[in-house]
Amino acid sequence: MFKKSKGGSGFKNSKLSGDDASRKEILEGLGYAFDSASKKSGWHWSTEDASSDGNLPTEGEAVADAWRDAGERTQAAMNIPAETWERMGLKEQAELVQESGAR
Repeated sequence: MFKKSKGGSGFKNSKLSGDDASRKEILEGLGYAFDSASKKSGWHWSTEDASSDGNLPTEGEAVADAWRDAGERTQAAMNIPAETWERMGLKEQAELVQESGAR
């Protein structure tokens, strides 16, 4: 089996990496929803207060964009400098995102 590169359409069965699957689970627990109308339309995320600017080519890219959004909201709510956030691992970021209830 060949894997599609990031440059390809990448939609095929929308398999998420372990980290993306973890991020998606956390985000869904905070009220983020992920949707795709069709293979050609791409993926979209939304919350009560926000949504992606447009459709993204893959589910993984939609999860990454939603994680970026949640991270920015968490940083603002908890006064965390961007440099500090970037140095944190997934586990630390996840704990803070959940603690802040960012959405």
